Amino acid sequence: MDKIIKVYREIMTAVGIVGLVGFIISVLIQVIARTFLPVAPNWTEEAARYLFIYMVAFAGNAAVISDEYVGVEMLTEMFPKIVQKIIKIVIMAVLCVFSVFIFINCVVGPQGLLAVTPVTMVSTALLIPMKYIYLSEAFLFGCYIISFLMRIYMILTAKKEG
Repeated sequence: MDKIIKVYREIMTAVGIVGLVGFIISVLIQVIARTFLPVAPNWTEEAARYLFIYMVAFAGNAAVISDEYVGVEMLTEMFPKIVQKIIKIVIMAVLCVFSVFIFINCVVGPQGLLAVTPVTMVSTALLIPMKYIYLSEAFLFGCYIISFLMRIYMILTAKKEG
């Protein structure tokens, strides 16, 4: 299980980094074009937005696995270790249930984004089908479910990272 967690974290981190690099390149192209060219390309702003969305989706999961989210631990550190562990597990379980709820409503709910997105709807500048953009929400919360379950396993087995 530890190898699976490690590979999962590395994949999420690597793809998050690719999204970050793409985001930076897209913004740099826009800034350079606005400064030095007579006409700036109109696709860079949209590309930056979509790359940022997917970067957050991948990097957020890597942060859960690595326990790198910002948190207020001052209060919980006053408790004994077993209570701290229980609090962390409860927090991860609540976040997992929330992610399941969002994932289900996104994919198959009565107004699920993937269900109501018209097949012909495309982004303005890049002409990418919007279902791929909305898929990021289903991907984010679907992977969060896996990440929170892995984090609970790591807390129960007292492992810092995968």
